[in-house]
Amino acid sequence: MKDRRVILRRHCPFSTRKNSFKKVKTPGNKIKIQYLNKKISKVFCAESKKKLNGISSPQSLGFMRLCKRKKRISRIYGGCLSANSTKERIIKSFLLDEKKLVKKYNKEKKKTAS
Repeated sequence: MKDRRVILRRHCPFSTRKNSFKKVKTPGNKIKIQYLNKKISKVFCAESKKKLNGISSPQSLGFMRLCKRKKRISRIYGGCLSANSTKERIIKSFLLDEKKLVKKYNKEKKKTAS
């Protein structure tokens, strides 16, 4: 640790993510440390990188204990993609199928014409 004026209250002396703290001056004019909690990030969409609404943020054990409906949204790509990304994927796959059908139809039309 760079600052020798504080004494760590936990066993681990290393500067890890969990070991982060802030210095606080007490009324007795001593410098003590307060350990900070880790910041928990929200769940983001894999494609658009936007926050997903309706899903609680994952915490190691707390998230594991949640029921299924709180971990995901009941639709395709529920806890992974946002609604817009899902919609775009569905439209894209539909258009690809339409394109194949049109190609097939044009091929059959050429055969009957000749």
